[in-house]
Amino acid sequence: MVPIAEQAPLGGHRRVELTVRGNASIALSWRLLLHQPVRLVMSAAGIAFALLLMSLQLNFRNALLDSSTELIRQLDADMLVMDDEKDPFLSRDNMPVVRMFQAQSVRGIQAAHPIWMDLMFWRNLETGLERPIRVIAVDPGDPVFVDDELNVALARLAKPGTALVDRRSRSGYGSLSPGPAQVDRHPLEIIGTFSMGADFEVDGNMIVGYETLLDLQGVNRADPEAILLHVEPGLDLERMAQEIAGVVPGDVRVLTKERLLERDLEYWRSETPLSVILLVGVGLGFAVGVVICYQVLYTEVLDHLEEFATLKAMGYGDEFLRRVVVAEAWFLSVLGFVPASIVALLFQRMLGSMTGLAVHFSWFASGSVFILSIGMCTAAGILALAKIRSLDPAELM
Repeated sequence: MVPIAEQAPLGGHRRVELTVRGNASIALSWRLLLHQPVRLVMSAAGIAFALLLMSLQLNFRNALLDSSTELIRQLDADMLVMDDEKDPFLSRDNMPVVRMFQAQSVRGIQAAHPIWMDLMFWRNLETGLERPIRVIAVDPGDPVFVDDELNVALARLAKPGTALVDRRSRSGYGSLSPGPAQVDRHPLEIIGTFSMGADFEVDGNMIVGYETLLDLQGVNRADPEAILLHVEPGLDLERMAQEIAGVVPGDVRVLTKERLLERDLEYWRSETPLSVILLVGVGLGFAVGVVICYQVLYTEVLDHLEEFATLKAMGYGDEFLRRVVVAEAWFLSVLGFVPASIVALLFQRMLGSMTGLAVHFSWFASGSVFILSIGMCTAAGILALAKIRSLDPAELM
């Protein structure tokens, strides 16, 4: 227990008189912080600012990763066959349709569904401006998505000239309600919507039937971008992928859906400059936080030099005082983390609403910021301990 009495000694300077019994470094550190509530609030706010910077950088990076792999997550497939040079999945590299029949010939494959993708230009009928839009084409009877309601809506695309549009597309596309539309100067009819979200390539998506895609492209046949494979239950997917790879030529690759997700996530993490830049931003936020927390703790140590010297004179060594300062650092890290997390969550929701990006809450990202908060404040506390280590009880005089 740490009884603390506030007194005003000669000269009117207010100080904290300490009586310490037992191992009370945590209680003492908390009482020292509460001694000046206004300073505590301002200190926590400064640390929260640094943590907010790191949280926003991590949220932006997660938005990049989530949005760029959202299409893969929404596809219903055990394995996918695609062109060998298709990296990442959003790039456009088609393959001969015969690869679908070759893959389907392997024993254990229940079904194979092709999908097509193209980048076209959507005309905003209200402003006349054109914006790029990703066109995803399917055979209307194929259940290619994990969303059952969307699969039911795909059957309506059998009528040529119809389309489903992504309701999370950016506002620059104009009205996305059922009615007339125009893509690559071809008239279309919007018959419904789905939810996917924008990414760092395009701000909107559209799904059409295969025949409608041919009309938009002005061709008689289009090679698919990927083949979605469904495997009989109980079969080993990795072994099946190897079997199919032995049947189809080397111009295509066969990956399980999970393996494809891992590959694309690695691509967007390491092969894109934006992801690296955002990580650098996290590092800068960490450095700013260390400086802020160091200034707070160093000032705290200076204000209580007499109390610390008293403890040393009472026989408490540097280890006890080190625990006191580090405990103060941990308290500050928690007090800064809570408001920073709340504000970051609000910014995250605003980001998803304003940009249409697939922004999801991540416990991993939140936990990472908390660990960074503890590490940041601990490092600052260790730096601030230099003054205590050189403290002489004679300074009481």
